[in-house]
Amino acid sequence: MEMVRNADMILFNRSSLDQPLAAYRRGIKVVNQRAEIIFEDEEGELEDIFEGEMPFDIQAPVIEIAPEDYGLWFVDAMDHPQRYQDKVVHFQGRVLKPGDLPAGEFVPGRIAMTCCADDTTFIGFICKSGETAGLKEGGWVDVQARVAIGYRSVYHGEGPVLEAQCVRE
Repeated sequence: MEMVRNADMILFNRSSLDQPLAAYRRGIKVVNQRAEIIFEDEEGELEDIFEGEMPFDIQAPVIEIAPEDYGLWFVDAMDHPQRYQDKVVHFQGRVLKPGDLPAGEFVPGRIAMTCCADDTTFIGFICKSGETAGLKEGGWVDVQARVAIGYRSVYHGEGPVLEAQCVRE
């Protein structure tokens, strides 16, 4: 994982659909969210092999993200933020309040592990909320939010920004 932490693009060539490509992609995205990942077969680039694989209903009025699906949703939302723009999501996550975020913002998310306990990282999206003052760092919250797209330096460009409708501890 150390080799891909700062890469802009990761290319898997001679890929086959019978390989665990989704697992490779998720592992890379946990370590390096901004990396572009390309899978090529012997003939050239493969189609979007992950289209339609979401374990939740993206057309539902409120997209329910189960704890075990959070990582998959995170990766998909980073890769395709426009799919979630103006949609409402609901999930549980831990509170991260970095000092460089403006007042009224926090990051609800989860710890993701790529291969072993030494390779863990916190993944989450910036969330605007009027209810951040009482949130405890590391505490669990239940979040329902509308997904917007906005520029944030931490994303190195535009990415999902959650606009909280409800945050409960």
